[in-house]
Amino acid sequence: MVAWRLFSGNTARLDFRLNTYTDATSLAAAIRNLVFEGGGTYMGEALRMARRQIFNATNGDREDAPNVIILVTDGKATDKSAVLNETRHIRNLGIKIVIVDFGSGVS
Repeated sequence: MVAWRLFSGNTARLDFRLNTYTDATSLAAAIRNLVFEGGGTYMGEALRMARRQIFNATNGDREDAPNVIILVTDGKATDKSAVLNETRHIRNLGIKIVIVDFGSGVS
């Protein structure tokens, strides 16, 4: 279940936890109500926040469910080295990353 926004504008922010919603309808409504704030594309910060805050039992992580980050972006990473560093950490933990990119600024 995807249940958080990794970044918004220039900072990463946890909008809701994996265990906040228990049905698809309320989760879909929460995702539709997220507001895009614009700004830089700080993917490294977002991935670091996910690694440190999302994948733990307190925030709803389950041992029997695979850990997957779905990163949706519309631009180039502000700091490409931070993204590469975080993806190495994340892969070493066994977390999968799926990237969905759109827009003219993607690289």
